[in-house]
Amino acid sequence: MPFLFSPLRILFAVLTWLTILALWSTTRSITGASGSDIVVILASNDGGSIGKLPDFREKVFRNRASYAQRHGYDFLWANISAFPVPDAPTPHWSKIPILKAAFAAYPSATWLWWLDLDALIMTPSLPLHELLSPTTLPSLLLPAGTPIRGIVGPTAHNVSVPTRLISGWEDARTLDAAALQLLVTQDEMFGINTGSFALRRGAWADWVLEMWTDGAFVAEDWVFKEQDALLHLMLQHEVVRRAVGVVRQRALNAYPTDREERETGVDGVGWLEGKSEEEARGMMWRRGDLVVHLAGCGTIEGSCDELWAEKWAEREVEREEDVRGAEEKRRKGQWGIEVGQERVGRREGRWLG
Repeated sequence: MPFLFSPLRILFAVLTWLTILALWSTTRSITGASGSDIVVILASNDGGSIGKLPDFREKVFRNRASYAQRHGYDFLWANISAFPVPDAPTPHWSKIPILKAAFAAYPSATWLWWLDLDALIMTPSLPLHELLSPTTLPSLLLPAGTPIRGIVGPTAHNVSVPTRLISGWEDARTLDAAALQLLVTQDEMFGINTGSFALRRGAWADWVLEMWTDGAFVAEDWVFKEQDALLHLMLQHEVVRRAVGVVRQRALNAYPTDREERETGVDGVGWLEGKSEEEARGMMWRRGDLVVHLAGCGTIEGSCDELWAEKWAEREVEREEDVRGAEEKRRKGQWGIEVGQERVGRREGRWLG
C-alpha cells in the first residue's frame, strides 16, 4: 500500500493529469467555439470612411454590431490612429497592436475575427463559430498539395508583378483542424489576403504578433505591407506554416463582381479578367456566403460608393431585435467603439471601458 501512494507515483499521476489538461486546453477552443469565445474587430482612422457614402459609419455599426449581438460575440471598433507602429509607412501595420490589445482586453475570448472596414457581412444568420466547428472547418480548408501563393515583389513603380507558386502546403494539410491557430484566405491573383481572418489565442499567436511587426519587416518595401510580412513568415518558417489554415476564399473573404462582369461573364473586366470559370466561382461572392470584401475599391474613383450601395442592397437584412440590442449596448457603453490604447485594461462590463 505505501508503494501505491509513493511520492513518485503521486508525481506521475499529477504530471499525467496536467498533460491531459494541457492537451485539452489547446484543442477545446476550436472544437467547442461558441459565441462568448469570439470578438469581432474592425478599425478605422478618426472619422474614417470609404468613398462618400451617406450614413456609412452607422451602416458599418449596424452590420457588424448586430451580427455580434445575434450570436453572442463581443464587438470592438478600434481607432487606428491610437495604435501606431514605430517607423511604419502606412496604417496597415496597426492591426497587429490592435490584435494584441484585444486579447488583453477580452481575456475570455478564444478567437479574434478581424474584418476590414471595406467589407460587409452578407449573411448574418450564418454564425462564425459554426465555420470553426470540427465538423465544418476541415471541409473549408484548401486541399492537400495546394501551393502557397505570393507576390515576388514590387516593381520600380511599386506595382505587383506576376505571382509565383511555392509548394510546401502538403505537410500543413496533414494536421488536425484543432491544431490550427490562424485561418486566412488566398486569392487567385495576389495570394494571402488579411482583410478577413480569425486568430486563436495562445502562445503561437503571441509569438506571431511579436514577429509580425519586426523592424526589418516594417522597413521592407513590400507591396502589401503587413500582408506580405505574414506571407514571409509562412514561407520561411514551418512553425508558422503548419499552424495556418488557408480556407476557401468564399468561406471568409469573397470578392465582389461588378455589374459589367456579371453581364459579360468570367472574361469581363476587373477581378475576373483572364480567370477561368472555376477560379471565378472560387473567388466571387454568391448569395449565402458570409462576407463580401470590397478589397482595393478605394483606389478607383467612385467605385466604393457604387459597390457598397449595391452589396448593401443585396445583403440578408439584419434582424431588428439584434439591431436594437446592439444599439442598447452602445448607449450603455458596452461595445468598444473607436477605442484607443489608453482604454485597454480598464473595463466596464464587456467593453474596453
